Parts: sequence; C-alpha cells; structure tokens
Amino acid sequence: MLPADPSARPGPAAGPDPAARAADRAHAALRAGRLAALTAGGLALGKLVAGQLGHSMAVTASAVDSLTDLFASSANALAIQLAHAAPDRSHPFGHAKIETLATAGQGLLIGGSGVYLLVEGVRRLLSPQPLRLAAVTLGAMAVAAAITAALVAYLGRVAARTGSSAIQADAIHYRTDIAANVAVFLGVALTYATGLSRVDGVLSIAVAAYVLYSAGSLLRLGVRDLIDTSASEDRVAAIEAALGAMRARGEILGHHALRTRVAGPTLFVDVHIELPGDLPLARAHATGDRARDAILAVELDAEVLVHIDPGRDQPA
Repeated sequence: MLPADPSARPGPAAGPDPAARAADRAHAALRAGRLAALTAGGLALGKLVAGQLGHSMAVTASAVDSLTDLFASSANALAIQLAHAAPDRSHPFGHAKIETLATAGQGLLIGGSGVYLLVEGVRRLLSPQPLRLAAVTLGAMAVAAAITAALVAYLGRVAARTGSSAIQADAIHYRTDIAANVAVFLGVALTYATGLSRVDGVLSIAVAAYVLYSAGSLLRLGVRDLIDTSASEDRVAAIEAALGAMRARGEILGHHALRTRVAGPTLFVDVHIELPGDLPLARAHATGDRARDAILAVELDAEVLVHIDPGRDQPA
C-alpha cells in the first residue's frame, strides 16, 4: 500500500542547485581542456626543436604526436563549451553529444597522426641517420614525460568530478603519451650508447603503433555514446536498487522498461513505475516525483523521465 500522506516521504537531501552543479562542472571541464591544449602546444614545440637539433626522428615523431594533442584538446575545449549550452528549439534535449562527437573525432585525428608516424618510422629505419646533442634530446623527453604525468593526474581528477567524456578521452591519450615519452627516452639513450642508428626508426614505429592503439580506444569511447549505449552495469544496478527500495517500502508496486543512455557527461534515464489503478492523479504524480528523486539521489545530475502505469495486476 502507498503511504496515506505522500508528502511524508522525504526526497533526497537538499544540496546545491542542479544548474549550479552543472555550471561548475562545465567550468572545470573547460578549464582542464584549455590547460591540456596549452600544455600540448608547449610540449610539441619543445620536442620539435629538440628532435630537429638532435636529428632524432623518434623525438620529432613524439613532437607530431603532441601537435595532434594540441588540436584535439583545443577541439575538446570548444566542444565542452558548446555541449553545456542550454537546450534550444533545434536541440530540445541539449547539446551533450557534441562532446561525444569530439571524442570520436579526436580518435580519428590521432589515428591519422599514427599513420604518419608509421610511414616516417619505416623511412628512417630504411635510411638511418646518426643522432647528436644527446643532452638536448634526452632532456626534452625526460621533461615531457614528467609534465605529461602531472597533466594526466589533473585530468583524471577533473574527469572523475565532471563525468566529461572529452576530458576522459584527453586523460586516456595523454596517459599513453607518458609511456611513449619514456620509450623514446630509453631508445634514444640506447642509440647514443651503442651507435645503432636504426633504433631510432624502430622506436618511431613503436610510438606509431601505440598512437594507433590509443586512437582506437578513443574512437570506441566516442562511438559507444553516439549510438546510445546503455550506462554501465553498476550505474544501472544502483538505479534498480533505488526503485527496488521504493517497492519494498510499498510506495510503488514495481517498475519495468528501465532504459538508460549516455551523452557526454549526461545520463538519461527512462523508466515506467507501476501504481494502483485507482490511485488519485495527484498522489500518482507525487509518487512519480519521489521515484525521480530516488534516482537523482544516486545519479545527481541525470535527466530522468518517469512514466506512470497501472499495476500489471490491476484492471486496465
């Protein structure tokens, strides 16, 4: 049975205004995207100078990788800004998928740079050149690895806080850059120590393979949300548990047709709750509001649509 006084059931504890939370997340994600772009630009310039001075194709390849990072992070920052714009007549469900589209586009861009690095690596492997200025090239790669590690830690925190798929994508591909930077550093050091100039070409090919793998991961992440893939199992289970608790308390008879999809940082939830067929409309509406609040208690900023159906054991 439903409680006699629907208002006696408290909703989730009062907290910051949802619009204020969304604006705060958007600002944090935008700031992170801009910082990532600035960092990538600085790393690209430093590596390019070091690679050209030291005649290292591996370091130059890493510079090209950072240059694509600059373009990708800049596009991400713009996408984040557009994705958090208010819904309008042409986009009544909002613009969140712009961020998802940017993630997929970032995967394609990085994949293109990976193909370029692969071609250049093969060319350098077939026509090796001696390296020079060890201190410049090795110093540049060591500094790049340290800066990238700090950036990844920052982006990871922002992605966890904001749920931004674009910032998550940035964190993923900058994480691969750490390993690539370390690999180039070790390989260039080996080249200087042994005089085996073909190591530089082999490293360029290895970096290219890593970049292509990273591009594939980003593309899968973007396409997943573009085709309205359901939320993860643990998020769906938390929503099921919240609605199950309402049923255990007698607030609803049950629920069915729970559907979720993710667009950028936004989770969309659609569910049917079952109520007694003779329940007054005002009480049914209030119960629907409590079901929405129960879901928002576990998914703070979700877009929730609750349908009210007569119980399956009730006459139509």
